[in-house]
Amino acid sequence: MTSPRIAVTVVSGFLGAGKTTLLNRMVRRAEGSRLAVIVNDFGELNIDAAIVSEVTDAVYSLQNGCICCTVQEDLLAQLGSLAQLEPRLERIVIECSGVSDPQRIVQTLAYPQLRSQMQLDMVITVVDATRHLQLEGEYARLARAQVAAADLLLLNKTDLVDEEQLQGLRNALGLRTRIHESVQAQLPDALWLDTDLELEPRAVKPLTRVSDGDHGEMFSSWLWQSDARLDADGLRGWLQALPSDVFRVKGLVVLAQGNKAHWLQHVGTRSQFLLATDEALAKTTRLVFIARRGFDGWDALGQGLEACVVKEVAA
Repeated sequence: MTSPRIAVTVVSGFLGAGKTTLLNRMVRRAEGSRLAVIVNDFGELNIDAAIVSEVTDAVYSLQNGCICCTVQEDLLAQLGSLAQLEPRLERIVIECSGVSDPQRIVQTLAYPQLRSQMQLDMVITVVDATRHLQLEGEYARLARAQVAAADLLLLNKTDLVDEEQLQGLRNALGLRTRIHESVQAQLPDALWLDTDLELEPRAVKPLTRVSDGDHGEMFSSWLWQSDARLDADGLRGWLQALPSDVFRVKGLVVLAQGNKAHWLQHVGTRSQFLLATDEALAKTTRLVFIARRGFDGWDALGQGLEACVVKEVAA
Protein backbone atom coordinates (compact mmCIF):
# COMPACT_ATOMS: atom_id res chain seq x y z
CA MET A 1 0.00 0.00 0.00
CA THR A 2 1.34 3.40 -0.98
CA SER A 3 1.28 6.12 1.66
CA PRO A 4 -0.87 9.14 0.69
CA ARG A 5 1.77 11.32 2.28
CA ILE A 6 5.13 12.23 0.75
CA ALA A 7 8.10 10.46 2.35
CA VAL A 8 10.77 12.86 3.62
CA THR A 9 14.38 11.84 4.28
CA VAL A 10 16.72 14.26 6.06
CA VAL A 11 20.49 13.99 5.48
CA SER A 12 22.62 15.56 8.19
CA GLY A 13 26.23 15.62 9.33
CA PHE A 14 29.10 17.93 10.22
CA LEU A 15 31.04 19.87 7.59
CA GLY A 16 32.85 17.58 5.19
CA ALA A 17 31.39 14.30 6.44
CA GLY A 18 30.26 13.21 2.96
CA LYS A 19 26.63 14.35 2.74
CA THR A 20 26.77 15.51 -0.88
CA THR A 21 28.41 12.24 -1.97
CA LEU A 22 25.61 10.34 -0.25
CA LEU A 23 22.97 12.62 -1.77
CA ASN A 24 24.28 12.02 -5.28
CA ARG A 25 24.16 8.27 -4.70
CA MET A 26 20.60 8.48 -3.36
CA VAL A 27 19.42 10.51 -6.35
CA ARG A 28 20.93 8.04 -8.79
CA ARG A 29 19.44 5.04 -6.99
CA ALA A 30 16.00 6.66 -6.91
CA GLU A 31 16.02 7.26 -10.67
CA GLY A 32 12.54 6.87 -12.13
CA SER A 33 10.74 7.86 -8.93
CA ARG A 34 9.14 11.26 -8.38
CA LEU A 35 11.78 12.77 -6.11
CA ALA A 36 12.77 16.32 -5.22
CA VAL A 37 15.91 17.45 -3.41
CA ILE A 38 16.27 20.48 -1.11
CA VAL A 39 19.88 21.49 -0.53
CA ASN A 40 21.01 24.01 2.09
CA ASP A 41 24.53 25.40 1.99
CA PHE A 42 26.17 27.72 4.50
CA GLY A 43 27.89 30.52 2.63
CA GLU A 44 27.38 32.85 -0.29
CA LEU A 45 27.12 30.08 -2.87
CA ASN A 46 25.14 26.84 -2.75
CA ILE A 47 27.92 24.63 -4.09
CA ASP A 48 26.20 21.41 -3.04
CA ALA A 49 23.08 22.27 -5.04
CA ALA A 50 25.22 22.97 -8.11
CA ILE A 51 26.94 19.59 -7.78
CA VAL A 52 23.67 17.68 -7.34
CA SER A 53 22.17 19.60 -10.28
CA GLU A 54 24.53 17.66 -12.54
CA VAL A 55 22.62 14.52 -11.53
CA THR A 56 19.00 15.74 -11.37
CA ASP A 57 17.00 18.81 -12.35
CA ALA A 58 14.70 18.52 -9.32
CA VAL A 59 16.96 20.53 -6.98
CA TYR A 60 15.74 23.39 -4.81
CA SER A 61 18.29 25.63 -3.14
CA LEU A 62 18.20 27.29 0.28
CA GLN A 63 21.45 29.19 0.74
CA ASN A 64 23.45 31.71 2.74
CA GLY A 65 22.15 30.63 6.11
CA CYS A 66 21.41 27.73 8.40
CA ILE A 67 18.34 25.77 7.31
CA CYS A 68 17.16 25.33 10.89
CA CYS A 69 17.63 28.98 11.89
CA THR A 70 17.76 31.89 9.46
CA VAL A 71 16.18 30.12 6.48
CA GLN A 72 13.68 27.94 8.35
CA GLU A 73 10.73 29.97 7.04
CA ASP A 74 12.07 29.48 3.51
CA LEU A 75 12.12 25.73 4.12
CA LEU A 76 8.51 25.79 5.30
CA ALA A 77 7.45 27.71 2.19
CA GLN A 78 9.43 25.42 -0.13
CA LEU A 79 7.94 22.28 1.37
CA GLY A 80 4.46 23.75 1.07
CA SER A 81 5.04 24.40 -2.64
CA LEU A 82 6.44 20.93 -3.27
CA ALA A 83 3.42 19.36 -1.61
CA GLN A 84 1.21 20.92 -4.32
CA LEU A 85 3.14 19.57 -7.30
CA GLU A 86 1.35 17.31 -9.77
CA PRO A 87 1.97 14.49 -10.36
CA ARG A 88 2.47 14.12 -6.65
CA LEU A 89 5.99 13.60 -5.37
CA GLU A 90 6.89 10.26 -3.83
CA ARG A 91 9.87 11.46 -1.81
CA ILE A 92 11.69 14.62 -0.75
CA VAL A 93 15.31 14.49 0.41
CA ILE A 94 16.55 17.42 2.48
CA GLU A 95 20.31 17.90 2.79
CA CYS A 96 21.08 20.09 5.80
CA SER A 97 24.19 22.21 5.82
CA GLY A 98 27.00 21.01 8.05
CA VAL A 99 26.20 23.73 10.60
CA SER A 100 22.58 22.64 11.11
CA ASP A 101 20.81 20.72 13.85
CA PRO A 102 18.48 18.30 11.99
CA GLN A 103 16.10 18.00 14.93
CA ARG A 104 14.81 21.49 14.17
CA ILE A 105 14.00 20.30 10.64
CA VAL A 106 12.08 17.40 12.16
CA GLN A 107 10.07 19.86 14.21
CA THR A 108 9.33 21.94 11.11
CA LEU A 109 7.91 18.86 9.39
CA ALA A 110 5.53 18.44 12.34
CA TYR A 111 3.89 21.82 11.68
CA PRO A 112 0.12 21.43 11.08
CA GLN A 113 0.27 22.72 7.48
CA LEU A 114 2.72 19.94 6.56
CA ARG A 115 1.75 17.06 8.83
CA SER A 116 -1.17 15.87 6.70
CA GLN A 117 0.86 15.92 3.49
CA MET A 118 4.31 14.67 4.50
CA GLN A 119 5.75 11.96 6.70
CA LEU A 120 9.33 11.98 7.92
CA ASP A 121 10.62 8.46 7.44
CA MET A 122 14.29 8.84 8.42
CA VAL A 123 17.09 11.13 9.52
CA ILE A 124 20.45 9.93 8.23
CA THR A 125 23.48 11.51 9.88
CA VAL A 126 26.83 11.08 8.13
CA VAL A 127 29.76 10.84 10.55
CA ASP A 128 33.36 11.42 9.41
CA ALA A 129 35.37 8.60 11.00
CA THR A 130 38.57 10.63 10.69
CA ARG A 131 37.41 13.82 12.42
CA HIS A 132 34.39 13.25 14.65
CA LEU A 133 36.37 12.67 17.85
CA GLN A 134 38.72 15.57 17.09
CA LEU A 135 35.99 18.21 17.36
CA GLU A 136 35.95 20.26 20.55
CA GLY A 137 33.68 22.62 22.46
CA GLU A 138 30.58 23.94 20.73
CA TYR A 139 31.53 22.17 17.49
CA ALA A 140 31.61 18.82 19.26
CA ARG A 141 28.23 19.62 20.83
CA LEU A 142 26.77 20.37 17.41
CA ALA A 143 28.14 17.10 16.00
CA ARG A 144 26.66 15.19 18.96
CA ALA A 145 23.28 16.86 18.38
CA GLN A 146 23.41 15.72 14.74
CA VAL A 147 24.17 12.18 15.91
CA ALA A 148 21.41 12.26 18.56
CA ALA A 149 18.78 13.21 15.94
CA ALA A 150 19.61 10.28 13.65
CA ASP A 151 17.64 7.15 12.92
CA LEU A 152 20.63 5.84 10.99
CA LEU A 153 24.29 6.78 11.39
CA LEU A 154 26.40 6.42 8.26
CA LEU A 155 29.92 6.03 9.64
CA ASN A 156 31.86 7.24 6.61
CA LYS A 157 35.54 7.18 5.52
CA THR A 158 36.23 4.02 7.51
CA ASP A 159 39.03 3.15 5.08
CA LEU A 160 41.03 6.12 6.38
CA VAL A 161 41.27 4.97 10.02
CA ASP A 162 42.70 1.84 11.64
CA GLU A 163 40.66 -0.71 13.58
CA GLU A 164 41.59 0.73 16.97
CA GLN A 165 40.42 4.21 15.95
CA LEU A 166 37.26 2.76 14.45
CA GLN A 167 36.43 0.83 17.61
CA GLY A 168 36.98 3.95 19.70
CA LEU A 169 34.50 5.80 17.51
CA ARG A 170 31.96 2.97 17.73
CA ASN A 171 32.24 3.11 21.52
CA ALA A 172 31.76 6.89 21.51
CA LEU A 173 28.68 6.70 19.29
CA GLY A 174 27.14 3.96 21.45
CA LEU A 175 24.16 1.82 20.53
CA ARG A 176 21.46 4.48 20.45
CA THR A 177 20.63 3.89 16.79
CA ARG A 178 21.63 1.82 13.78
CA ILE A 179 25.14 2.29 12.45
CA HIS A 180 26.27 1.41 8.94
CA GLU A 181 29.97 1.67 8.14
CA SER A 182 30.88 2.95 4.70
CA VAL A 183 33.52 4.12 2.25
CA GLN A 184 32.61 7.00 -0.09
CA ALA A 185 29.13 7.16 1.51
CA GLN A 186 27.92 3.84 0.16
CA LEU A 187 24.46 3.12 1.56
CA PRO A 188 22.45 -0.04 0.73
CA ASP A 189 19.05 0.70 -0.79
CA ALA A 190 17.32 -1.51 1.76
CA LEU A 191 18.26 0.92 4.53
CA TRP A 192 16.39 3.88 3.08
CA LEU A 193 14.60 3.17 -0.22
CA ASP A 194 11.91 0.59 0.53
CA THR A 195 8.75 1.84 -1.15
CA ASP A 196 6.82 -1.37 -0.32
CA LEU A 197 6.70 -0.51 3.37
CA GLU A 198 4.07 1.76 4.87
CA LEU A 199 5.56 4.66 6.74
CA GLU A 200 5.35 4.42 10.50
CA PRO A 201 5.00 7.61 12.54
CA ARG A 202 8.38 8.81 13.75
CA ALA A 203 8.57 10.29 17.21
CA VAL A 204 10.06 13.77 17.52
CA LYS A 205 13.09 13.54 19.78
CA PRO A 206 13.83 16.22 22.40
CA LEU A 207 15.76 19.17 20.99
CA THR A 208 19.40 19.14 22.09
CA ARG A 209 20.62 22.60 23.08
CA VAL A 210 23.74 23.49 21.10
CA SER A 211 23.97 27.26 21.53
CA ASP A 212 21.76 30.29 21.98
CA GLY A 213 20.33 31.91 18.86
CA ASP A 214 21.52 31.04 15.37
CA HIS A 215 24.26 28.45 15.73
CA GLY A 216 25.34 29.29 12.20
CA GLU A 217 27.08 32.14 13.99
CA MET A 218 29.52 29.57 15.36
CA PHE A 219 31.11 29.67 11.91
CA SER A 220 32.47 32.24 9.49
CA SER A 221 32.65 31.90 5.73
CA TRP A 222 34.52 33.52 2.88
CA LEU A 223 34.16 33.43 -0.90
CA TRP A 224 37.13 33.67 -3.27
CA GLN A 225 36.54 34.18 -7.00
CA SER A 226 38.95 34.53 -9.90
CA ASP A 227 38.95 34.24 -13.68
CA ALA A 228 42.56 33.02 -13.57
CA ARG A 229 43.58 29.38 -13.93
CA LEU A 230 45.23 27.63 -11.00
CA ASP A 231 48.10 25.17 -10.93
CA ALA A 232 46.82 21.78 -9.73
CA ASP A 233 49.95 20.67 -7.85
CA GLY A 234 50.45 24.07 -6.25
CA LEU A 235 46.81 24.17 -5.14
CA ARG A 236 46.93 20.66 -3.65
CA GLY A 237 50.05 21.49 -1.68
CA TRP A 238 48.56 24.75 -0.43
CA LEU A 239 45.34 23.04 0.65
CA GLN A 240 47.24 20.47 2.68
CA ALA A 241 48.85 23.27 4.72
CA LEU A 242 45.63 25.11 5.59
CA PRO A 243 45.22 26.06 9.27
CA SER A 244 43.11 23.70 11.38
CA ASP A 245 40.62 26.52 12.01
CA VAL A 246 39.42 26.05 8.43
CA PHE A 247 36.87 23.24 8.55
CA ARG A 248 35.90 23.05 4.91
CA VAL A 249 36.73 24.24 1.38
CA LYS A 250 34.49 23.49 -1.57
CA GLY A 251 33.61 24.94 -4.91
CA LEU A 252 34.51 25.06 -8.57
CA VAL A 253 38.12 25.52 -9.62
CA VAL A 254 39.50 26.04 -13.13
CA LEU A 255 42.82 24.22 -13.40
CA ALA A 256 45.49 25.22 -15.87
CA GLN A 257 46.12 21.56 -16.67
CA GLY A 258 43.63 20.95 -19.47
CA ASN A 259 41.86 24.26 -18.81
CA LYS A 260 38.96 22.32 -17.25
CA ALA A 261 36.67 23.13 -14.34
CA HIS A 262 36.61 20.70 -11.42
CA TRP A 263 34.47 20.40 -8.31
CA LEU A 264 36.79 20.71 -5.33
CA GLN A 265 35.99 19.14 -1.97
CA HIS A 266 38.56 19.60 0.80
CA VAL A 267 38.47 18.45 4.43
CA GLY A 268 41.45 18.29 6.78
CA THR A 269 44.44 17.38 4.63
CA ARG A 270 42.49 15.56 1.90
CA SER A 271 41.30 17.05 -1.38
CA GLN A 272 39.14 15.61 -4.12
CA PHE A 273 38.86 17.03 -7.64
CA LEU A 274 35.98 15.84 -9.84
CA LEU A 275 35.61 17.00 -13.43
CA ALA A 276 32.56 19.25 -13.87
CA THR A 277 30.41 18.00 -16.73
CA ASP A 278 28.88 21.36 -17.63
CA GLU A 279 31.28 23.08 -20.02
CA ALA A 280 29.65 26.44 -19.31
CA LEU A 281 31.10 26.28 -15.79
CA ALA A 282 34.72 26.32 -16.97
CA LYS A 283 35.20 30.07 -16.66
CA THR A 284 35.47 31.27 -13.08
CA THR A 285 36.92 29.70 -9.94
CA ARG A 286 34.54 30.06 -6.99
CA LEU A 287 35.66 28.64 -3.66
CA VAL A 288 33.81 28.81 -0.35
CA PHE A 289 35.78 28.51 2.90
CA ILE A 290 34.10 27.71 6.23
CA ALA A 291 36.07 28.28 9.42
CA ARG A 292 35.66 28.77 13.14
CA ARG A 293 33.93 31.89 14.41
CA GLY A 294 36.35 34.83 14.56
CA PHE A 295 38.87 33.39 12.08
CA ASP A 296 40.93 36.34 10.81
CA GLY A 297 43.20 34.69 8.27
CA TRP A 298 41.20 35.43 5.12
CA ASP A 299 43.79 37.84 3.71
CA ALA A 300 46.52 35.25 4.10
CA LEU A 301 44.36 32.65 2.37
CA GLY A 302 43.79 35.03 -0.51
CA GLN A 303 47.53 35.56 -0.89
CA GLY A 304 48.08 31.82 -0.88
CA LEU A 305 45.53 31.32 -3.63
CA GLU A 306 47.03 34.10 -5.71
CA ALA A 307 50.37 32.26 -5.48
CA CYS A 308 48.68 29.24 -7.12
CA VAL A 309 47.55 31.29 -10.15
CA VAL A 310 49.27 30.41 -13.42
CA LYS A 311 50.63 33.57 -14.95
CA GLU A 312 49.65 34.10 -18.54
CA VAL A 313 52.57 34.55 -20.91
CA ALA A 314 52.15 37.54 -23.23
CA ALA A 315 52.08 36.67 -26.93
